[in-house]
Amino acid sequence: MSSPDFAQRPPWTRPGFIAAAALLLAVILIGVLVAVFAIANNTRDNLSGGGAATSTPTPGSTPAESSTTAPGAPQAVPTAPPADVRWELFGQTAVPVSASAGPSRTGETASGYAHTPEGALIAAAQISKRAAHSAGRQSWEPTIQQQFEPNADRDRLLAALREAGDTPAEPGELSQLVGYQYQSYTPDTAVIGLVYRAPAAGTPRYHVLSLTLVWRDGDWRMVPPPGGAWTSINRMTSDLTGVIEWGAR
Repeated sequence: MSSPDFAQRPPWTRPGFIAAAALLLAVILIGVLVAVFAIANNTRDNLSGGGAATSTPTPGSTPAESSTTAPGAPQAVPTAPPADVRWELFGQTAVPVSASAGPSRTGETASGYAHTPEGALIAAAQISKRAAHSAGRQSWEPTIQQQFEPNADRDRLLAALREAGDTPAEPGELSQLVGYQYQSYTPDTAVIGLVYRAPAAGTPRYHVLSLTLVWRDGDWRMVPPPGGAWTSINRMTSDLTGVIEWGAR
């Protein structure tokens, strides 16, 4: 026979019900703890960048590209000659002058060139012509002293020209500028090949003078030829592929 006291007690006070309720509560608490632990781990991973989840890109979108050019990096150069050039006679040859690219100052030297590919091109034509033996000492000496990078090659070039003395060129004896090509260009350094037609009868003969200029102290300056000899950067050619026609008409 069951105990009257036990039979009359509410079910939630009975031992079996209490044990079952305690077990259910323990399961719920364990589940809550697991969920909290998982959320905490995900939050820590996201804050540290260790999570594998990434945002889904919009269809057709691409990552943004940087528009910053690294210092000294090669740059695109114009594929056509400067548009505002006029040609002025300097001795027996014509030299280019541009209102936008220079030179802005002329006298015993020509200086003040734009910090652009066009400025470098006109500086190459002007400075090399004024530094040539045929220009006369009143031109080549200040040009080389003031507009060439100072080094041993510059000193050798000056010494060679001083030793040669002044001998005026005969009419028709000098090569004429007929074109150019940018061999490389950065805002710091430009290598430009000036193409000249040699003064010879019959089949045209060309030679390329590969000139290096550097941007220094607010202007383009010439790097002296190796050994102080123009012949070290001069080559004959019959191939004018890639050469842009340019010169006085």
